[in-house]
Amino acid sequence: MVTEMLAFAGPLSSSDVVYDLGCNDGRVLVEAARAHGCAGVGVEIDARAVAKARQMAKDAGVDALVKIVRGNAVKAAIRDATVVFVYLLPAGNRKIARKLMRELAPGAIVMTYVFKLPEAWWGPWLVASEAAASTRARAAGGVDASAYNKLFKYVVPETKPAWCREGEEEGEEGE
Repeated sequence: MVTEMLAFAGPLSSSDVVYDLGCNDGRVLVEAARAHGCAGVGVEIDARAVAKARQMAKDAGVDALVKIVRGNAVKAAIRDATVVFVYLLPAGNRKIARKLMRELAPGAIVMTYVFKLPEAWWGPWLVASEAAASTRARAAGGVDASAYNKLFKYVVPETKPAWCREGEEEGEEGE
C-alpha cells in the first residue's frame, strides 16, 4: 500500500521533502527515503509511535533523511514540504485544510487516504483519486471496499483562495 501511495503522489526524487502528518510508525517516510532518496518529516502525537517510527528509520538505514517529531499535526511547521501525506479522520482534515493551503507552496502535492479534504475548500484542487490496489483485488473476489478505501491527490494552486488568508481561525468548518 505504501509503495502505491508514493507512486500515486507522482514521481519523487531526492529534491522532494515529504511530510507525513500523523505518521504513526513512519512507514511512508521510510519508504520514500529508501526508494527515492527523499528527505522526510513525520509528525506524530503519540510518544510510542514516535519511538517506533524513529527505530524503523534507523533500522532501514534512512535515519539521516527521516526526522520524526512528537507534536500536533495542526501546529507543525510544513512550509518546506513538497509532498504531504495526511491520514486523519474528517474532523482532523477540516482542522488542517486551511493550514495546508496557507503554508504550502504552489505545486505542492497533498495526498489523503480514505477521507477527502473538505470538498467546499479543496474540491477544485483534487486532481486524481483511485481505489487502492488491495481494494481492487478484494473487489474481484467479491468484497468491494472501493467506495471508501481510496487515495486522493490534490495540488496547491498558484493563486490561493480567499478562505485560506492569514488571520482566519483554524478549524472552521469547510463544508
